[in-house]
Amino acid sequence: MTDRGLALPALRHQLVTAVLTLAAPGLQDAGFDPAPHLATLLTDACDATAPAPWLGHTLRTAEEAALTADLGSALRTHLATLPPDPTPTDHLRANTWHPITTTAAQLARVLLRNDHHHATTA
Repeated sequence: MTDRGLALPALRHQLVTAVLTLAAPGLQDAGFDPAPHLATLLTDACDATAPAPWLGHTLRTAEEAALTADLGSALRTHLATLPPDPTPTDHLRANTWHPITTTAAQLARVLLRNDHHHATTA
């Protein structure tokens, strides 16, 4: 694993929080609004549609970037199926939502593993 370190640790925190939240379907009830988490993944903490430039900023490894790109693909597919100005319910009931939670869970495991590894070796 080549850990490129982090130039933007506060944004890393936002990224990890967004990914963990999307990976936890049990938290996604009627009051859940995915919009801020999607914004974090698509604009604030990394561009999941093109994550490679975020290596060393909010992403630690090429594996994280690859899984983030997979999540970006799932997000693009999902967003393309939604009506204009979607409600939280539109997101959660879409057939394309499950691949987001599944891919986010895979990414979450890697993000946390890498953060743990970095914390124990730094």
